[in-house]
Amino acid sequence: MKIAIIGGKGQMGLMFAEAFKKEGCELTLTGSKNNNLEAVKDADIVIITVPIRQTVKVIEEIAPCMKEDSLLTDFTSVKVKPIEAMKKAKCGILGGHPLFDSSVGFENQNFILCPIKENKNSEWYRKFLKSLKLNVIEMTADEHDRQMAVIQGLTHISNISLGYALKKIGYDLSKAEKLSSPVYLLRLYTAGRILAQDEKLYSDIEMENPYSKETARAYLEAVKEIENTVEKEDKTAFERIFLESKHYFGSQCKKAMELTSKVLNFMAKSR
Repeated sequence: MKIAIIGGKGQMGLMFAEAFKKEGCELTLTGSKNNNLEAVKDADIVIITVPIRQTVKVIEEIAPCMKEDSLLTDFTSVKVKPIEAMKKAKCGILGGHPLFDSSVGFENQNFILCPIKENKNSEWYRKFLKSLKLNVIEMTADEHDRQMAVIQGLTHISNISLGYALKKIGYDLSKAEKLSSPVYLLRLYTAGRILAQDEKLYSDIEMENPYSKETARAYLEAVKEIENTVEKEDKTAFERIFLESKHYFGSQCKKAMELTSKVLNFMAKSR
């Protein structure tokens, strides 16, 4: 099986390249200075793993050069726009999104597939992903982007907002580890993990997902409503919001308590 990974010299591309090598595949990895057209013309499977803002352009560049019996897929965090571009290709089409980074390995991680046009190579690729012990989840591109607007978009806005608010009030982060409660420290580390990464990636995730505006608006409305209760010192209204949220989470609250307690105990032993 001949595999071309466009943008394959990044961490995710290299991680999958190693797995393909173990499977005995013939690999071509391209970077910013490589000839993508030459790489894809004889490939059985072509994987696009370039920055989100470049994905559609790269798809439009390489699609006309691919064999009709080959497969075009990707690792992009949004799906509607890339798949619309892929649909112009004559080859097989299978949108993809690994919901993990290269630091955690493959086993038990989620990998989303959006089937568009199946062929023998898409079946091989699906089996290959499952052989890595990935949890392969199939859905439409539209459903994917709706889900990711919450799972990624809303979560990232929350974490970046925390970091930005701390910056605005001039909070001294050096005091956090000495004074913080375990739960706050966990929250701070989660925000720090996001902020340690590439700002362009997170900008693209927010701006390229057609449903991000909707979730960002909901987050802003929720924060404004809570801010209003604090401004008015309205404990009753604050407690109503708290209880409504608690009831919405339901049994997830107990599960969250149990799991985060294990994390917090581990953190305490690691300090």
